[in-house]
Amino acid sequence: MEAFLASFDELHGFSVARASGRPTGSVYPILARMEQAGWLESRWETEHPEPGRPRRRFYRLSAQGQTESRRVVQERRGRLPSAQTTTRPRPALGFIWRWVHA
Repeated sequence: MEAFLASFDELHGFSVARASGRPTGSVYPILARMEQAGWLESRWETEHPEPGRPRRRFYRLSAQGQTESRRVVQERRGRLPSAQTTTRPRPALGFIWRWVHA
């Protein structure tokens, strides 16, 4: 969720896995459940990929997904001891934050 909230663009599944530090075998089922719940919208890459690379599926948060993801992330951050000592929320996926805002 944080990867999507930190990005202003669509993300493909492998980039979400890389950003979250989770294996693709656990990320893709989560993306499918989020899409089923109406939190994500997806589309298949229309351009021809490089030889030897399959087409990518791109995901982005729906309006409902943005609202719910913010709520979940804020709720979870509120439970972390470090979140109570900082004055401004900081993304757990800091390198994405820096990449998006560079």
